[in-house]
Amino acid sequence: MLAIGQTLRCASGEEVLVERAFTPGGQGCAYAVRRSKGGPQAVVKVFHDRFDRAETQRRLEFLIGQRLGAACPVLVPPRELVADAAHVGYLSDLAPGEPLEDFLGHPGLTIHDNLTLAAALAHAFSVLHGRGLAHGDIHGSNVLVACIDGKPRASVIDFDNFGAPAVPPPPMVGQLLYLSPELRRALSAGRPAVPDVRSDLFALGVLMHETVLLLHPAVGADGTPESFDRAMMDGWLHDPARPMRPTGVGGMPPGALNADLQRLFRLSLSPDPAARPPALAWKDALLAALKTVHACDACALPFLVDSSKVACPSCSAVFPDYLLRLPDGRTLRIGAAAVLVGHELLKSPRVSREHAVFRKIGPELFVENLGRNGTRRWSGSAWVRLPDRSPILLFPDDRLRLGDVDVVIAVAAKVRGAA
Repeated sequence: MLAIGQTLRCASGEEVLVERAFTPGGQGCAYAVRRSKGGPQAVVKVFHDRFDRAETQRRLEFLIGQRLGAACPVLVPPRELVADAAHVGYLSDLAPGEPLEDFLGHPGLTIHDNLTLAAALAHAFSVLHGRGLAHGDIHGSNVLVACIDGKPRASVIDFDNFGAPAVPPPPMVGQLLYLSPELRRALSAGRPAVPDVRSDLFALGVLMHETVLLLHPAVGADGTPESFDRAMMDGWLHDPARPMRPTGVGGMPPGALNADLQRLFRLSLSPDPAARPPALAWKDALLAALKTVHACDACALPFLVDSSKVACPSCSAVFPDYLLRLPDGRTLRIGAAAVLVGHELLKSPRVSREHAVFRKIGPELFVENLGRNGTRRWSGSAWVRLPDRSPILLFPDDRLRLGDVDVVIAVAAKVRGAA
């Protein structure tokens, strides 16, 4: 243990003054320090004497040389080596905020906040994994989140357990709540349990589950250590396609996810390490999901729109179909299938044979213009031509002009007996 007021010298020659101690960890003790050269607040971590000094120093020198903080601001790795006759450790910036699990409990967070936060974390781990490095200890307390300018900003900390082919393996294994099946089996059999990128990807899947669904993936089957282990080794427990899955356990209903995110959870939480998708796949799917958030008209709870949904995942309210009202009084019902509208229906020489296609996706209706004379929407003061071959979201009472034929969008009455 270091004493408050003690001075340490970094490899660069800069001195730091110990101001206070944090709670000791499994590999060492961390301290808030004041830097003699000024700059951002900093932390020094000094490793316990029981760890091999030469291996620890070699690992730290390799990690510092990666300059991960310059590659991605979400990553807050060691900046400088701290080594003298009595200690070996490192200096890093002091990341702002509180542990992820505490931050996610704040009232007022939206699904947009959670998806954005998850995408930032996925990007950070894609940068790390792109260097061939595993963090080795992904869990909620190693992600700090601060609200800056009204937006959550994440920092990934504590790289002490990192894994890389070029250095000695880490002396410890990751947090039990995030541990991959292969590492669990190794520990159970008394074999070395060495984290790698694939085990990181499992832990990332757990972190995504907590961040997006506000639920640990073993909740509902965690009554005993044995049942918890089974839940963590047997695929995605909360998979909406799974017939015997826990219900009423809190969080967002997994059915509120879109098909892409459901697929990523199935793969990420797979017992097969080779099946797990890269962190970049998470980033792309999460950013795409931000464009599909919808609040249920009946219960106001959010979900992600896709073509598989016919009712709200939270309250089961059935989504209505839409009607296309034609000038002669006829109506065309638009349900789950794509409906192609053209000359045969509208009987005008200015309407192409295949003029526009209407698609109902979940509770939303889209139109895509195909015709050479265009599709226009009334703005309230003028007809505005819609982009060609690009799905455009429509709303009830929208007025459209297909070629020279005016139509109106309406909501169809629910089928009798529907929920």
